[in-house]
Amino acid sequence: MNNSATTRTITKIALEYNGNDKGTAEMVASNCLLSSTSEGQFLEMKTVADRNTNVKKWALTGYISQPDEIGRKLTDEEFTEIATKALEKIGVSDKNQFRLDIHNSTKQKHIHFIVNRIDISGKCTVKSHDVGRRFGEAVREVCKEKGLLTDVEIGIQKKAEMLKNLKESLKTAKNFDELIFKMKERGFEIQLSKNVKDGVSGMRIVMEKDKNPNTDRIYKAGYKLSEITNKLKIAEIKVILNENKERKLDDETVFSENSNQENNGNIQKNNSVISEVGKAIEQFLKPTYTSNSDDELLKKKKWKSR
Repeated sequence: MNNSATTRTITKIALEYNGNDKGTAEMVASNCLLSSTSEGQFLEMKTVADRNTNVKKWALTGYISQPDEIGRKLTDEEFTEIATKALEKIGVSDKNQFRLDIHNSTKQKHIHFIVNRIDISGKCTVKSHDVGRRFGEAVREVCKEKGLLTDVEIGIQKKAEMLKNLKESLKTAKNFDELIFKMKERGFEIQLSKNVKDGVSGMRIVMEKDKNPNTDRIYKAGYKLSEITNKLKIAEIKVILNENKERKLDDETVFSENSNQENNGNIQKNNSVISEVGKAIEQFLKPTYTSNSDDELLKKKKWKSR
């Protein structure tokens, strides 16, 4: 599952966003909060956070997104359990204030959380060091416990599929425009990065079905070429495209030469046929008899018969 977690200072706007989501948000869990409004909950959290003046970024915020590849749709209860168990693994206890909201306005259902790192006794229970990595590992542990595919396992499958289709497209593409078109036909978007020195210098491949403009600001979909494989570089792709282009030109040259040879052969054949026909006509028009001696002999025979 895609996930993110970061520590920061928040305002009531963060709680308002989590509780709205274009009117589709649903609060599925909260802890140590009495107020039912975003502003009231923020004031409660801030009051507790002020009990520890050493921690400036007192809030932990993030999300977990459910991809289609896990094999089935999770219920809201299952989704909430995954989030709360993962948060527990990085230090969130029953003394920490938090609020969880499920958002449904995008293609993929996802759950947002806001946690007060300072518990009601004033202790910071969630360390900020590597919190994003640690939270990701916690989510994967919970998924494995529930028999669900993890984001890493799903990523491996997607990368293998991307590489397979890229190799197939590279068999015939002669330039990057053709490669982009062929990959799009297969359900993938190629995003190229360029610089003045090298031209095309990088590539990101995204599955069309994974594109989500609503979350693109939070995380970029797809993978860089270097994340997909270490056996195929941009420079090598350029060589392959150029070889395909030259091969196409060679094929066109050979076809042209064969076509010229065939035309010359047809012309010679036609000339030969015309010559043979001419000879046949000339032979046909020749008189069947032309000898004067034969005529004299015929006259003598007729004279004697008289």
